Amino acid sequence: MRCPIVLACDGRYAMPLATTLRSAVEAGDGVTPFEFHILVDGVSQELRQRVTDSLPKDSASIQWIEVNLDKFRDFSTLGYISKLTYARFLIPQIFPTTVSRVLYLDCDILVLDDLEKLCATDLDGHALGAVHDGLDDQIKRNAVQLNVPHVRDYFNAGVLLIDLDQWRKKQIVEAALDYLKRAPNTHFADQDALNYACDGLWKQVDARWNYQAHSATLSISELPADRRPRIIHFTTWRKPWLYSAPNANAALFDSFRSRTRFARTGMKRMEDTLRASWSRVRIYQEAIRR
Repeated sequence: MRCPIVLACDGRYAMPLATTLRSAVEAGDGVTPFEFHILVDGVSQELRQRVTDSLPKDSASIQWIEVNLDKFRDFSTLGYISKLTYARFLIPQIFPTTVSRVLYLDCDILVLDDLEKLCATDLDGHALGAVHDGLDDQIKRNAVQLNVPHVRDYFNAGVLLIDLDQWRKKQIVEAALDYLKRAPNTHFADQDALNYACDGLWKQVDARWNYQAHSATLSISELPADRRPRIIHFTTWRKPWLYSAPNANAALFDSFRSRTRFARTGMKRMEDTLRASWSRVRIYQEAIRR
């Protein structure tokens, strides 16, 4: 049996979700089926079926779990992030105590290596395994002025290997929610709260399991072999499917998307190419005016 994999998605992210799942399945061993648990809010049956049909037959099981977000109503997020990001706090309630470990993934990623390798990581008794966030060094040097918690090391919450026994024992969710009640406008929302709750309780895993790609110019194909990501995570608002956000890895993302039931038509590709070109022209014009 594979480690259960949890993602969260609303209707706007059905296409990225399908693309993420497709990449995960293709990177697997081709034998052992995946077990996906999708926390959802407002995802229609039609969209759910398209996501399911985006995967090869018998490659995975998908359990759709409708969640209630009322308890997170007063907590803020950045404009491009859905309230569903808080759904990961519900994970300990969803799984029985017989399940001791799950892998949480954001659905703006591509999986390029078998996730079972990550799931097998020894956490040495820590509550979770994660990768430093790209802002960690800047936060430590006070080089960026953000309303974030002061912690020893700051991780990115897009890829989390969770020890559920330790989460329950250390009351991680309770501590995170307490932080949010005291700091409802903290800059990175649930990520800040988890960093506060897990301060000193998390283990650094290989950084290639959460390569944070938001550059408009750096393609992963340019990286040396020992730095090639096992998971590429499209952080910030520069999502590779947005024509208005130039991204050097957009073609890689689209190659996986093209094998889902959300593939772009030839007309849509042409339309997006024209819009992207116009967007680059506008960015260049604005730069000149400055």
